[in-house]
Amino acid sequence: MSGLIFCSYKRAARPYYLESAGKNIYSIEELCYFLQDNIYLLDENIMTPEFCGWLETELQAVALSEKLRQLMEGRKGFRAFCMQIITDSGYFSKNEMQFLGMKLQKMDHQSNYENRKIKADQLMERGKYLAAVLEYRNLLGHASKSPSDIRVSGDIWHNMGTAYAKMFCFERAVSCYERAYELSHRADSLKAASQAVCFLEESERVLKFLQRYHISTQQYAAMKKNLNELIQLTEASAEFEQTAKLERLLQVSQIQAASEAARQVNQWKEEYISYK
Repeated sequence: MSGLIFCSYKRAARPYYLESAGKNIYSIEELCYFLQDNIYLLDENIMTPEFCGWLETELQAVALSEKLRQLMEGRKGFRAFCMQIITDSGYFSKNEMQFLGMKLQKMDHQSNYENRKIKADQLMERGKYLAAVLEYRNLLGHASKSPSDIRVSGDIWHNMGTAYAKMFCFERAVSCYERAYELSHRADSLKAASQAVCFLEESERVLKFLQRYHISTQQYAAMKKNLNELIQLTEASAEFEQTAKLERLLQVSQIQAASEAARQVNQWKEEYISYK
């Protein structure tokens, strides 16, 4: 996609909230831009009278809205619904429409389990860690005991451990990585568990982990040393520099420091909430 794109419809005064993606959209072009790389984050929940009504009233896309209603009445499915939007938007080139059509066709031939696994992975990539965890847990509840599903379950537990680690929930991260290692015996799962356990302060939990995986105190000390080196690297980060600025500001003015600290904490809160 390149060059200048003219909007086909109005820009909405009131956005439509894509619940499955956790995103507000204001135009058909914004929806198409999202579809291009995140089609797995959408699902049948977009196929509603409310969405068609939003297209009609907010974007004045009357003809498109009517076509989508007819598709829903004819039970044509998610693929046909999306392709109608892609075709009528005027956003995509012919090659791009063909590519998205193939993606949707692939989704049709994959199981619901496989599509939801990809959706959860995309949530992870977008930093929606809590939403990814919830999707992964739902998937685990529907996994079978077949060898292929067991391998996939191992991957899911590993990814869920990474999501928890990203949210600084290291106890849960360690448990997820351990479960992943039990199922798939991936060396990187055990390595990730070993890294996460270094963040735990509970000595009994750490000791049990070391004994279970036959890690010596010398090896653990080396792991902690590597962690400390990583911590030193974070001191060069923008976040660490911000806290250093707050400390310096505190020496000058407690009132200004308190105001700046409140602003920074609110920013971090918003970033953390975005994990959902």
